[in-house]
Amino acid sequence: MIKNAKTRSITTLAKWIENDNNKIKDVVGIRKRRKNVYKSLAAILLIVLFLIWNGTIEIGIRGYSIETDTRNSANIENSWNVSKETADAMSAMIFYAEDLEDYRFSIYVNRPGLSLGWFFRSGGSLPEIEESIAEISIEDYEESAFVSMNKQQVCKVVIEDDKSTTTWNLDSEKPFSYVIPNRNTSVTFYDVNGKVIESTPC
Repeated sequence: MIKNAKTRSITTLAKWIENDNNKIKDVVGIRKRRKNVYKSLAAILLIVLFLIWNGTIEIGIRGYSIETDTRNSANIENSWNVSKETADAMSAMIFYAEDLEDYRFSIYVNRPGLSLGWFFRSGGSLPEIEESIAEISIEDYEESAFVSMNKQQVCKVVIEDDKSTTTWNLDSEKPFSYVIPNRNTSVTFYDVNGKVIESTPC
């Protein structure tokens, strides 16, 4: 009986030791996996930083900062009003004084590929914006922007494609900026008298 008890004790002790060894192996394995994950993340971070450094990846500004960035870079007064429209890859803005005697426009794009954020593409003033409706298209982008000081008192824009027709009302007394997602879409502007106002490609 004593011999059997000793044998059982030794067997139990051996199992405990074996279980402890397995636990230790598990802990060591987890630590190794964590180290491998950390090494992989560090390598990815270094690659990203290198791509940013050599210009392969460019970092712009966040979407909600576009208006502020334009006001700061172009020295636009905070008292100026703004009409802005942002789509997936293009943002158009027109800033104007209360008396409509002066204005600035700005176009930002969200570049495809290895880039993050929004980038300034065009801005300032154009005769087409002041006298009519400027249709601004940018190479490699499907979207187009329509920007105007609205001297023609445009009050409505009708957008047509193969699937639907959409009508948007505009304030005939204020400048506007509008972005359509596909430059092949039909866009027609109407003034307060129902007359079609043509846009001018820029």
